[in-house]
Amino acid sequence: MTSPSRPPLLLSPDELMAVTGYQISVHQIRWLQKKGWRFEVNGNRRPIVARKYAEKMLGCGGAEEQSYKPDFGALRKA
Repeated sequence: MTSPSRPPLLLSPDELMAVTGYQISVHQIRWLQKKGWRFEVNGNRRPIVARKYAEKMLGCGGAEEQSYKPDFGALRKA
């Protein structure tokens, strides 16, 4: 169950169908592979896609989070 202020973690089957254009899971998987999307296949052999990842791939996600990058230059100075 999700709260109204927070969308579900995964795309729904209807949303996945809207993205891929296919209703049959084998065709959805083939489309996702062809486009280079990351996904998992659940126990029912249906593809599952994280909502945040789908938003990123479709160019409508939020700004990328800043990640820590090591300062290798500091090692050379030591």
